[in-house]
Amino acid sequence: MTASSKPSFFQTSSIKGYARAAAVKFIESAVPKNLNANSKHFLLGGVLNGISNGVFGAVMQLYLASFGFGSQSLGQIFMMNALATTILTIPSGIIADRYGKKKMIAAGLLAVGISMLLFFTANSVETFAISFFLIGVCNACCSVLTPLYSSFFGEEDMDQAFGLWGLLNIAAVSLGSLVGYVPGYLVSGLGVSLSTSYRMVMMASASLFVFQFIFYLMSSNGIKESLSKGFKFNLKSKGVVIRICAISLLLNIAGGLLFSLFPYYVNQKFGIASAGLGLLFFAANLIMAFSKGLAAAVSKRLGSLNSIMIGTGVSALFFLMMPLSPSFGLLSVFYVLRQGSRFMSDPLITSMFMKSLSEDEKSTANSIRMMAMNGGGVISPIIGGTLMEMSLDAPAYIGAILTLGIALALPIILRGIIKKETPTVVAAIPA
Repeated sequence: MTASSKPSFFQTSSIKGYARAAAVKFIESAVPKNLNANSKHFLLGGVLNGISNGVFGAVMQLYLASFGFGSQSLGQIFMMNALATTILTIPSGIIADRYGKKKMIAAGLLAVGISMLLFFTANSVETFAISFFLIGVCNACCSVLTPLYSSFFGEEDMDQAFGLWGLLNIAAVSLGSLVGYVPGYLVSGLGVSLSTSYRMVMMASASLFVFQFIFYLMSSNGIKESLSKGFKFNLKSKGVVIRICAISLLLNIAGGLLFSLFPYYVNQKFGIASAGLGLLFFAANLIMAFSKGLAAAVSKRLGSLNSIMIGTGVSALFFLMMPLSPSFGLLSVFYVLRQGSRFMSDPLITSMFMKSLSEDEKSTANSIRMMAMNGGGVISPIIGGTLMEMSLDAPAYIGAILTLGIALALPIILRGIIKKETPTVVAAIPA
């Protein structure tokens, strides 16, 4: 007799039982105990945001490139989004703290509606730039979303709450990325041009992008806000805001040098079209969603500071390997690993930030952080596009080195902000 190579019934049952237990453990670690109706509406909006952004990520730059725009033109267009957000986030946060978050969300809906009308009638760099500027206005208004979401939870649930938001949003981005396959099918099935197929896909995703605001407005119903009595810019937590904003600015510059123009980069380096990008983004965003869902559990084991520092440092090493990859397949592996390790820390940084602020200054403080993040978005596409004109891989090398330097500096920057923690297990990853 020979032993069967197939697992026995008991072995199969054991594997299924372990997988089920692991799934239950993951859900318990990722989902806060109290999810009210407001938070559920908010998370539905986050899912629509993710799907539409997934489509945009896989298709938008190729759609714009079909107009004959090069890397510098693309950098100029995308810069306008970040520029408007950078200029207007602080005023938006101050206004929100004075008049309420719901009114700012409604203003964001108006801005994005006009932007989408312009986007689909544009055919020049200047018109697209105006459209992206209005998207930036919308993003500035949406600086209230993080404070709004934080108001649904107690401090003890904050890590899980932001981890869940990140998990659902990025999982939806991953799903939307698969739409990168659709333009090719439209070309072969309907006989339309590639640029027309891009346009059709973009219009469908734009409708979802606009509709997300309905759920955000629903989530803001019935909330009690502690509004400021005037327009003020005197924050009680200046030190916390300055240091968190410095981290956000530097990390966004480092990553944005390459990733703000990543679809263009892989298209030029390996000739990859939207289908290949869609599959890559699908895989990468699934890993990102999983890592954000694990953020709270990892933080309990390692401590917030260790989790943030290790995740950022490891991501820099994967970042550095990307330009050294001889094929798109190997580059894709390093890209997926870089995204998963880098963005696990985002929910922890956001949670730490919200815990450190009083309720009546959260919108203003978060608007300053958004300004810092988008300030990096103003600088990095222009620098990255210019560097690519000289050497296609230069932004990747410089961005990786900057990310590693930031990771090493995090213990100094965050000293005193993170409360004393007693990790459950030092230097261990949860099973």
